[in-house]
Amino acid sequence: MEPALPSNNVSLVPGLPALPSHSAKIRDWLALWGLALFALITSICPIVRAFYHFEINYVDGWNVYNALRIVQHVPLYGAKYAWTTVNYPALSFYVNAYLTRYTHSYLLTGRLISLLSLALSCLLIGLIIRKLTGNLAAAFFGGFFCLALFCAVATRYVGMNDPQMFAQVFFLAGLLVYVSKTPTLGGIAIVAILFILGGNIKHNLLEFPIAVFIDLCLTSRRKAIQFALLSAVLLGASIMLNTKLGGPFFVSNLLSPREYSFLGGIVDFLGNYWPILLPLAIACIWVKMNWGDKTRRLICIFFVVSLIVDVSIAGGIGISINTYFGNFFAISIIMGFVLYDAWQPSSNFLIQHPIWRRRIPPILFVSLLLPMSLSGYFWFWNGLKKMPEQQRRFDSEASFVRAQPGLAICESLLRCYYADKPEVFEPFNSTRLIRAHKLDSAEIVHKIETYQYGAIQLHGPVGSLERPNERFPNDVLDAIGLHYVLSVDDPDCAIYVPGK
Repeated sequence: MEPALPSNNVSLVPGLPALPSHSAKIRDWLALWGLALFALITSICPIVRAFYHFEINYVDGWNVYNALRIVQHVPLYGAKYAWTTVNYPALSFYVNAYLTRYTHSYLLTGRLISLLSLALSCLLIGLIIRKLTGNLAAAFFGGFFCLALFCAVATRYVGMNDPQMFAQVFFLAGLLVYVSKTPTLGGIAIVAILFILGGNIKHNLLEFPIAVFIDLCLTSRRKAIQFALLSAVLLGASIMLNTKLGGPFFVSNLLSPREYSFLGGIVDFLGNYWPILLPLAIACIWVKMNWGDKTRRLICIFFVVSLIVDVSIAGGIGISINTYFGNFFAISIIMGFVLYDAWQPSSNFLIQHPIWRRRIPPILFVSLLLPMSLSGYFWFWNGLKKMPEQQRRFDSEASFVRAQPGLAICESLLRCYYADKPEVFEPFNSTRLIRAHKLDSAEIVHKIETYQYGAIQLHGPVGSLERPNERFPNDVLDAIGLHYVLSVDDPDCAIYVPGK
């Protein structure tokens, strides 16, 4: 039975809460649909952008080349240290390669998977809330809040060719199965299978299994041990399968060295979370108030674990806002609970005044206007107008690289892909390996000095790039500046050609 929604009615029976009138329910649902419309508006630009083929993020092209390797039967993990390292599990690349038979575009396939995965994730958030509260309004609110949160705060990741959204569908599905029934051995096995499937797409989404394991430990140590053993067996089978299909260095590639700074993780957290301080603060208060409620314990654990894990991972060099997605899901679930509690007059909610309780949903959505304005797509029609010009400039730059003879290095791998150039140097992971003394940049410097690349594309002129650079070692940048000349200088794209 769904809890009563707030109303201005007077109770007909003294001592009992008033039942909501039909008109009050209509007003509440109209308000929710208005908030849903806002969430859909935030998604317009990311959805439309996905159907263009200019680069959204560095990994757009990286994932395209990895799917192409599957089709060309090139091992993903054929070398322990290589200039084209793959440090993700193989499943998403196989899915992309297969589905591209129908879309005829690796990039479009990956972006459509990402868009569909976000929609499914929001649906799963709503189903988790509905299962735990029995309330449709709370589920509706939480699901659309999740959509608005991602589109406003993580705009550059929505519709991007990256497997994390795809992986999260399996992890959230596992969470839904876990909260749906008593954890029997069969149920625990299903949860473990779903988590392992997700881990075969993106391997570091640890907050989901950790939260379930902790909750199981508090429920039954025997069940927790069953979950751990099943997960370990499935993990071992996954490692063997990835190694057989992708190459002998699967594990070492996934564990490629990465510089780490705990202070950097804290700074990154503050930089990404200050625009959503209100939902974060409300989530923290809700967790503190509900920590002792066994029916809500898992969500409290999930929020705390995701916050700790995500902030810890954020200290890795090159980590972006996607590291916080697990916590974004936790916040979205909690927002559904917040509406559920606020709209029950008898609940022990932080705010007792009925008028302010009713205003909780719009206040939470209004708080997302700040990150939305920072995304650059606040006036979405202006963003839509800019996209054709972005595509024209991207095509022109790719055509220029294509016209240069021989191999090419591209910081934007997608430009090299559309220039019909093979991937010979993957800047981000190669630079990590060089700094860890696993690869020698002298090899690349020599090829630059002997003009073995017909074009080298950077995101700006050599002199304007920060040092140390995340994508290129200093000696490589120095060699480019000394032996190559700047031929194309566009916003976010500088192309160098041999200066001989």
